[in-house]
Amino acid sequence: MEMDRLLDALTRVMQPTEVGQWLRSPNPAFDGSTPLQVVERGEVDRIWRMLFDLESGQPG
Repeated sequence: MEMDRLLDALTRVMQPTEVGQWLRSPNPAFDGSTPLQVVERGEVDRIWRMLFDLESGQPG
C-alpha cells in the first residue's frame, strides 16, 4: 500500500513513464543510491521529504 501511495505521488512530479527509470537510477540526493535501494533500507521517508520539497517549492 505504501508503494502505491509513493508511485501516485511520484506521478504528480514526473511523467508516469519516467517513474520506473527514476526508481532504478542512482540519485545524488540519496548519496548515489537508487530510490529503490532507499526504500529497501527502510528510508522511504527520504523520498517523501524530497517529494514534499518539490511540491511545496522548498529549496532542496
